[in-house]
Amino acid sequence: MSIRKAKKLPGQIGQENMLDIPRMDLAIIIPFLEKYGGAERLLIECLSRWQDRHDITLYSTKINERLLEEHGVKDIVKRTLLSSYFEGEHSMLLNALLLPKMWQEEIGHHELYHTHLWPTHLVDLHPMVWYPHEALRILHDLRFDQNVENVGQDASRNIHIYPKYNYDRIGDSVYEAYLSSIDTMDKAVRPERIVANSRYSAKYLESVYNTSVADVVYPGVEPEAFIELPTDPNLFVTIGQLWPHKRINLLIEAIALTDDTQLIVIGAGPEKENLQAMTRKLGVEDRVFFLSGLTNWELSLVLARACAFLFAAIKEPFGIVVLEAMAAGKPIIAVDQGGYVEACQPDYSFLIPPFPSAFAEKITYLQRHPEIAERMGEAGRQIAPRFTWEKTASELESLLIDTWQEEQSSKAHRQATLQDGQTLVGIQYYLWYGEGFGASHWNDDPRHGYVADKPLLGYYASTKGQIIEFHFDLFEQMGLDYVALNLHVDITGVNGLELMGIQHVFDIAKKRNSQLRFAIQLAPYAESTKELEKVIQLVQKLYVDHPNYFYLDDKPVLFWFWSTAFDGNQKLFSSLSAMTAEFANLAMSLRLPQKDNESNLTFDFFKGFAPFSPLELADKSNWEKVWNAAYQASKRAGMTYRIATISPGYNDQALDDERRTGNPYRNIDRDNGQTYRRAIEFIRTLKLPPHLVMVSTFNEFHENTHIEPSIMHGTQYIDMTAEFVKDIKGESINGEN
Repeated sequence: MSIRKAKKLPGQIGQENMLDIPRMDLAIIIPFLEKYGGAERLLIECLSRWQDRHDITLYSTKINERLLEEHGVKDIVKRTLLSSYFEGEHSMLLNALLLPKMWQEEIGHHELYHTHLWPTHLVDLHPMVWYPHEALRILHDLRFDQNVENVGQDASRNIHIYPKYNYDRIGDSVYEAYLSSIDTMDKAVRPERIVANSRYSAKYLESVYNTSVADVVYPGVEPEAFIELPTDPNLFVTIGQLWPHKRINLLIEAIALTDDTQLIVIGAGPEKENLQAMTRKLGVEDRVFFLSGLTNWELSLVLARACAFLFAAIKEPFGIVVLEAMAAGKPIIAVDQGGYVEACQPDYSFLIPPFPSAFAEKITYLQRHPEIAERMGEAGRQIAPRFTWEKTASELESLLIDTWQEEQSSKAHRQATLQDGQTLVGIQYYLWYGEGFGASHWNDDPRHGYVADKPLLGYYASTKGQIIEFHFDLFEQMGLDYVALNLHVDITGVNGLELMGIQHVFDIAKKRNSQLRFAIQLAPYAESTKELEKVIQLVQKLYVDHPNYFYLDDKPVLFWFWSTAFDGNQKLFSSLSAMTAEFANLAMSLRLPQKDNESNLTFDFFKGFAPFSPLELADKSNWEKVWNAAYQASKRAGMTYRIATISPGYNDQALDDERRTGNPYRNIDRDNGQTYRRAIEFIRTLKLPPHLVMVSTFNEFHENTHIEPSIMHGTQYIDMTAEFVKDIKGESINGEN
């Protein structure tokens, strides 16, 4: 199938172009999809046009199915509810800082994340295209425009953060502290692309986030949705949520300065009572009317009867309602600030200062000159079709596809650098250690936790950042290409300590801009497909799209510590194959691969197979013979990747585990590095060099296979490994020669 660059998609995507559009697995995230605001309208219009072209999952805290049904959004768009907004003390801070991170854990794995409104960008899932509609304006231009009340002896502010329906009441003593904390978090995440709804908004976003916002997609309108009725020259209308920054109060004052005019205010919000009280005080309660919850048809009826549309919002990012008024054939009287100004021309709009008297003057002028109002309305009606929902959806879809394709290209480049014809050298890394002697895996259990040789770092905690950073330094010093991160899984689920350590590894790799690649190694200790499926989904969601995940031939690698306990279990392997279809599954096993019978044991599940602990397989007089047999057997079994393992030594005699007593090779002496050197020399003699070499291990201290600097061995094995990696980098993979 031919796929062209998305930026070249036409303004309207017709049936003839459908086959050219790549199908994406797309997540769309919006805080609320319940009321009919501008952001919600834009998203619904796009959904109705994208739903048959992409696999879409919609995430929101609330979803109004009636709105989706009204616009023909079908059940093929999956719906998933996210954790609800906090209420009560400190809810503003919790909703800004904690809630997006909770959403991040609840959102599944997708190819592209399209986020709407603040703070959805803080879910920090990538690649991401963020359409903010507006930034968190309370941090910037509305910071000092919040309602202030006296509560007892303290002042407090009524804070509104769109799209919430209510205020957060914030004491003045913590107001600046809240905003400072939120401001820091707000700028900590960088979406791959930010799309503005106007050039005005783009400039605003650039100033806030100190990044280029080059893409602008205007909202749209359906010109044919509006009707014509006899116009009442005394009737004016405004549409907007009833918040202070919409300045409905300014329009009410303007009406009070005119004669015989009426204003219909369409919208809801917590300022309604205050605004109604204001109409009574100004003596215009019989000329200002409040409506809410109108259908599109009812809205069209009201606009059709009006003489003109009024709009006075403070620095509105765009203002879809202005387009709707233009499509309805109504002149615009609006403040001269905001994104909608880019759609307004003098032929059909008055752009004026935010003064009640200025609005009153223009209202009176059109009231007295209905022929001019009609002429201006018709001019606006002619311009409105330049801003259609079809165009909005098409342009935004083009940017989504463009971002997705750039990510696919970047991923392919990442993978190609790891498959450049060289042997790749990696290491087994264990993140299961708690802090201090007697903690997890530090002499905590005589059966499997005894440690005889102490690391130079002391009894460290694997999750600590400074420990991981130090280990990164050693990995990079050795010139390693990849690291296998062990993750123990049993009937109770994953090892929580390892999982937290793994997350820290990926976070630190990104922070360091490291060239190292990391892959998960699952160690299944129970035949629980349910738990395995959960952890595989977790790996897919959290790690496979991370820039530091280890890929081979376009597939993320999943290592398996294979104990042989599940050999021959065809039902289990059938389930595992379905769960891991996108992975390259590689076994690090306690047994040799079977060249003629492996398909009956593991059913072609593994694409590579190597001994986890090569020194335990035979007497040292037969090592090379057995290693070579293992190496050749995996190839003859039809596996894709040749893998060899090297290990410095082995000694588990101090472990009091009856399951180990039958092993005749419980103590393989290191021989001052000669055991390790022997394995290295074996690699050098192979006619077909390995695709992968695995060092087993970096820090498995219980079986004394570690090369991490320690009291007994110092940095000897780090130095030997660095020398080996430097030498082998010149040995290319010769394919099938």
